[in-house]
Amino acid sequence: MGTLNAVTSWKYSASSRYLKIFYDNGSGDLYYPVPPFIYDNLLRCNDKAAFVHKYLEYDLHFSRVSIH
Repeated sequence: MGTLNAVTSWKYSASSRYLKIFYDNGSGDLYYPVPPFIYDNLLRCNDKAAFVHKYLEYDLHFSRVSIH
């Protein structure tokens, strides 16, 4: 398992359900389709990187594209 990076910013599109997340090392990920309730949970949690790691990267319902 790789190291977790801190989440620096994110952008969510409610119409397309795309969630873009950018990390402190300059990389990013695009997740889809992310339902609004998952995004709302992301906003409420303190450790955004842990949330991404647990709920998005290891949930087979989300597709992921890495942005470098």
